Amino acid sequence: MDRVNSYKNKLTPFMLIVAAFMLLTLVINCTSEKGHSFRFVFMTDIHVQPELNGDAGYRQAVEKVNQLKPDFVITGGDLIMDALGQSEERARQLYDMYINISNNFAMPVYNTMGNHEVFGLYEKSGISTDHPDYGKQMYRNRLGNGKTYYSFDNFGWHVIVLDGIGFTAERQYIGEVDSEQLKWLREDLQKVNPTTPIIVSTHIPLVSVGEQMWRGGTTPLLPGEVITNSRAVLDLFSGHKLKMVLQGHLHIVEEIIFKDTHYITGGAVSGAWWKGARSGFPEGFVVVDIKKDESFSWHYETFGWQAVAE
Repeated sequence: MDRVNSYKNKLTPFMLIVAAFMLLTLVINCTSEKGHSFRFVFMTDIHVQPELNGDAGYRQAVEKVNQLKPDFVITGGDLIMDALGQSEERARQLYDMYINISNNFAMPVYNTMGNHEVFGLYEKSGISTDHPDYGKQMYRNRLGNGKTYYSFDNFGWHVIVLDGIGFTAERQYIGEVDSEQLKWLREDLQKVNPTTPIIVSTHIPLVSVGEQMWRGGTTPLLPGEVITNSRAVLDLFSGHKLKMVLQGHLHIVEEIIFKDTHYITGGAVSGAWWKGARSGFPEGFVVVDIKKDESFSWHYETFGWQAVAE
């Protein structure tokens, strides 16, 4: 009994305050990630350009996003219009424009690479394959922090940003996740707890039904319209909780639900490349609200853009 009383006497007020602070910190750390509601925006196919007031349109979209106050933004590729077949001067001008306007976001932005960010791929650009910024290198240097694919964790969710752009020998692009990236993806997923919900962003879709809806159920998709090795990609997620795949490229809004995964094609900020709605799909972006129980809802948000007469 004397030993107990002696120990109690040594617990000074300062020690009690420190212990209480440590306990509070532990509680905050445990609750700030998992079981947290949050909102994010997925905006794809921006195609920023000075023509058709595309730069003003993107600024207007950014203002609308800031009003919605999401926790972060994921862009879905085709951020500029474009670098595939243009001169170095034009490509740099567009990258600068995209970066300068994107600096107006009031929240973090995570970029996905699209085919239009590829520099000098088309022979008509006049760019040699020996150019130091050829292909994906300009994107790596200007937007990707040296990478075209990566992952991060936020609010207890694991987010994977893929590079689904492959090249052919004829200097054309196709939808493809190359073998080096598949190896990285396998290793990345090995570090993810099977109970952790996962979001994937890819510019070129893994799956789509748009062409079948327009032209009939047996209509094939071209190698430049979907990821050609999508089966190899999706097989890697076996045993994991892949909740959502965010897609772009097609400028349409669609949702495909297969098993427990939602494949959401997010329309286009530029609509029909700043010429108005694309086949009835207006300019806009996707807003996703995730609840504490990992359920989520989403909607397509327009931002009041009016195309100028050509």
